[in-house]
Amino acid sequence: MLEVNFRIKVFYHVARDLSFTKASRELNVSQPAVSKHIQELESTIGQALFLRNGSRILLTEAGKTLMESVRVIIQEYELADYKLGLLNNQIQGNLIIGASTTIAQYILPKVIAQFSEQNPLVKIKLFTGNTAQVDRWLFERKIGLGFVEGIAEDQSLKYNKILDDQLIWVASQSHPLFNQTPICLEELVKQEFIFREPGSGTNDILFQKFKENGINAKDLINRVQMSSSESIKQYIRFSNSIGILSRYAVQNDLENGTLKQIEVDGFEIDRELYLVHLHGELSGLPKQFIRFLNQALIS
Repeated sequence: MLEVNFRIKVFYHVARDLSFTKASRELNVSQPAVSKHIQELESTIGQALFLRNGSRILLTEAGKTLMESVRVIIQEYELADYKLGLLNNQIQGNLIIGASTTIAQYILPKVIAQFSEQNPLVKIKLFTGNTAQVDRWLFERKIGLGFVEGIAEDQSLKYNKILDDQLIWVASQSHPLFNQTPICLEELVKQEFIFREPGSGTNDILFQKFKENGINAKDLINRVQMSSSESIKQYIRFSNSIGILSRYAVQNDLENGTLKQIEVDGFEIDRELYLVHLHGELSGLPKQFIRFLNQALIS
């Protein structure tokens, strides 16, 4: 497998995350060793690459200039590594993916496991964040592919739908609302809710749907926010709060009776799940993974 000059690799990791500690952890070397490599690189170039401000670091103009070139170098190395592998009928390389929580927790793990089994020479990293974070990681080139569940609005990114999804109202089996029949929207919005954190694609879609029905999300009772579907599900089990979660996230919980769906006539929240990447055609390993993903989702 092709490797970039290690000193350049160290610089890339420090510059990408603006952290000597994270670079040390990622590269499995000591933090003093990371610092030494950066100092030697700065000595060779004759300019400082980072501004150090207490525990924070920032790229200097020289650092920004070098980072622009290093990104291209690493991408070209990865593409060359992939193409050389194909000559030996092998798929190899590094694939870094970012995904919002529903996709990262309930859809991608199975696909990645199947892909990894067929392609044991590929190293895969999956980072989980909300939609806003995934978009930012793409711009920062920390990831090569993103998967989000938000509204596709950013024209500087390319979105492709991969799946249809539905957000549904769920509560514990003992929630007092289930004693009422039928359950109407007017009564439902008087209850307490638990929402995702700001920046969540789920919130964007949910609050827009509320607005379309004349409901201001700020008027709803909400004292708790959490950043993962699993945390929200556990919270719902021990409270009288209502959650709005992906059907993929609660499918097993509904089947085993841990949670129960609240059905409200005329209030369905459909959404689409997207693959997102920077403009331009995908190539190499990302393209190979997407081809595999599309096949896995329809099979």
